[in-house]
Amino acid sequence: MEQSLSPTRLLAGHLHGIRYERLSPHCVEVAKLCVQDLVGVAIAGSQKREAEIWRTYYREKPTLPQATLFAPHFPKVSAEQAAALNAVAGHVMDLDDVHNASITHLGVITIPTAFALGQKLGKSGRELLAAVAAGYEAGARVGACINPSSYHYWHTTGVVGGLSAAVTAAKLLELSEEQLLDCLGSAGTQAAGLWEFLASGAMSKALHTANANLCGLRSAELAGLGFTGAHTILEGERGLVRALAPEYHLERLTQGFDGPLQIEENSFKPYACCRHTHSANTCVEELLRERPLDPADIEEIWDDTYRTAVNTTNNPYPENGYAAKFSLQFCIAAALVLRDLSDRVFTQENLRRPEIRSLMDKIRVRVDPDLEEAFRRDPNQWSHRLTIRLRGGEVITRQVDYPIGDFKNPFDWQMADQKFTVLTDGLLEPACQARLLDCFHQLEEIEDINEIFEG
Repeated sequence: MEQSLSPTRLLAGHLHGIRYERLSPHCVEVAKLCVQDLVGVAIAGSQKREAEIWRTYYREKPTLPQATLFAPHFPKVSAEQAAALNAVAGHVMDLDDVHNASITHLGVITIPTAFALGQKLGKSGRELLAAVAAGYEAGARVGACINPSSYHYWHTTGVVGGLSAAVTAAKLLELSEEQLLDCLGSAGTQAAGLWEFLASGAMSKALHTANANLCGLRSAELAGLGFTGAHTILEGERGLVRALAPEYHLERLTQGFDGPLQIEENSFKPYACCRHTHSANTCVEELLRERPLDPADIEEIWDDTYRTAVNTTNNPYPENGYAAKFSLQFCIAAALVLRDLSDRVFTQENLRRPEIRSLMDKIRVRVDPDLEEAFRRDPNQWSHRLTIRLRGGEVITRQVDYPIGDFKNPFDWQMADQKFTVLTDGLLEPACQARLLDCFHQLEEIEDINEIFEG
């Protein structure tokens, strides 16, 4: 007999109860920042090769003008196509947000679904913000439950993404609590996303996010029609948590329901690369602000950090520009040589630059027991400590625990607006940029989110 108070059911009840009226003012502000960040990143990402391939894939398939692509001129396609295409564009540059404790990119697995379905249904900004907050809540809690142990094989954004998108869609469809529970069951059984693509820098990471949004839409719409799912999909003996995580934390699914929502602990990315490199990147940025550093004078660099960062980003020989986004050696060297870690830096040409390649060969990455223990105690702390030995014997050290953009070292609206403007320059007219920013700042006042992309 099904336990009425199983963790999955308790979580479903918590998610069902999330309403705009119950969101704190801070939660609303963060949710608006999340929406603006993802849309800006996706507009820039829409120009990348992966996004073009997906548009070609859909080009000859039937479509309806139901939802907007986050791309220049804002064309409209079917809701499903918009969810998938915006998810690909939003993730391909590795500039979308991150929830530290769950190691999950939550914006790209909630916001494409929120806009696609929200536009189709003519939902308000308030309804969209509540659905986004609920989607973040689902993905963050499940991701924190299975990590860090699942992370070696499983790309968390992919495996919890269907759940996040499903909850977002369920809120907009106004499903009952029982239907939301079925929706979670259907989404959870489709969890997928393996890290093997890192070996060659393949395009699979963006595929994971597209699949997640499509899975979520499908799961919610089916649940609304009466399609049932496993009510113990998370904690069950053959459920998601036990299948994915050698060590898991079931209590994280349900603890702290009376506290702030998980979206309030979201972090944003100033660098176009894996978030596990960002504290190291911030170390370089802070050092360069204090003194000039000639890369030719550097004899050796040690990067001490936590194990998950080493396992994911210790890659001294990345094969291509995308793989370089997951290489601490490249990120540190490029930051020192080019003083830049925007998307344009991650190219085959820069991988071959002698001064970058020479510096990469001098960088060693290792697990530091104290920083690993700090990460275990607090999965929000993604620390790096750089030790740089210069010609002549001088040694300089810098440690960063919370890089720029972390929720403990956060973006403000000015920084968020600058990121959006820089990303969309040349793709949107200045008047369009200004109008969109105004819409995002006042999102809770918009009665029909279709208005955002009109005019």
